[in-house]
Amino acid sequence: MTDTEPDMKSDINSVAYGEEWSALWEQDYGTRPDTDDAVRTVADLAAGRPVLELGVGTGRLAVPLADLGLPVHGVDNSPWMLAGLRKKPGGERVTTTEGDLVTTTVPGRFGVVLLASYALFALTTQEQQIDCFRNAAAHLEPGGAFVVEVVSPQLLEADICRPVKISADEVVLLVSTAADRITQRLQTAHVYLRHDAPVKILPWDSRYAGPPEMDLMGRLAGLELSARWGGWDRRPYTAASAKHISVYTLPEGPV
Repeated sequence: MTDTEPDMKSDINSVAYGEEWSALWEQDYGTRPDTDDAVRTVADLAAGRPVLELGVGTGRLAVPLADLGLPVHGVDNSPWMLAGLRKKPGGERVTTTEGDLVTTTVPGRFGVVLLASYALFALTTQEQQIDCFRNAAAHLEPGGAFVVEVVSPQLLEADICRPVKISADEVVLLVSTAADRITQRLQTAHVYLRHDAPVKILPWDSRYAGPPEMDLMGRLAGLELSARWGGWDRRPYTAASAKHISVYTLPEGPV
């Protein structure tokens, strides 16, 4: 192991986000009911300007955004995810960079920086999350928007065990401990049950942040909250919302 490689024995998220997980990601999460709404909303915010997606994965959002004619650049720390993106029809139109959400920089300025699929919470310290906001802000042109999709904190404060997929030969479960309200940390895993294979468990760690804390992260990065919705269809965010889409804008003049 070199100095720049993660310690795979101690970094649970590196293990979870490796080759095996990348192969399963497209199968289980390559499509979602709100994908069209997400693409439409991001395209409206971009208004023809370039889009940078942090944690681009296999391109669920990046590829259709590029199909609309938007210049799209995707960053991901998984070479296997990026390989899956490039294999998709239209994937060649997305420029990609292998790197993390916190320190990776790419050339140019963007009308939208996108962080979807709850990826912010995969950063397991407050410092990393703040630095992610700062990295996003550094890539925005004046008036540009940092768009973040996260799960609502109240859903994380109880144990979870729910099916992700049920078929004739496979059941996939999402299980999670109740979040520690002091550290805001929780452990989650996907459990794969197949009739012809051993049980497979892919765990990861998370740190959640509530809307007020995220808004402060935005202010520390020089950003202003401009919208918050309860879904990609731009419904109002309420205490009953399962997630929120928060839009932080870089002011066009001095803050």
